[in-house]
Amino acid sequence: MITTEHICLDSQAHSKRAIITEMAHFLTSIDPDRVMEVVMAREQLGSTGIGHGVAIPHGRMPDLTSPVLVLTRHAEGVDFDSIDGKPVHIVVLLLVPDSDDRQHLELLAQLARNLQQESFREQIMQAEDSETVAALFAGKVSEA
Repeated sequence: MITTEHICLDSQAHSKRAIITEMAHFLTSIDPDRVMEVVMAREQLGSTGIGHGVAIPHGRMPDLTSPVLVLTRHAEGVDFDSIDGKPVHIVVLLLVPDSDDRQHLELLAQLARNLQQESFREQIMQAEDSETVAALFAGKVSEA
């Protein structure tokens, strides 16, 4: 679901806006300004920092034909206005077609379930390359 081209394991961003901007630039076929507009509009409704060092910023894009995911890992963590007040180390950006509410909610729920598991988060943080992270999301890496 997450391709190696859409994984950044060493983000140096210093803010929520900067990390989302960084992620938007991984999506070479989508206008990064439009991604920022959609995602930041959603962030104004309430932070997508779900706790445990995780955030899942998301939004709907009218021109998409299928969901797109980008993952960024930040060793130090950034302030994301998370519900638990802690810095965010793992950010998964989810963009879905404007017309598919059900798939959007299912993907969000699946991401949240996986990322709530401490062992899953630890494997992401300890991964040495993007291939390992992509395989983890594809279910090819067993839990430690």
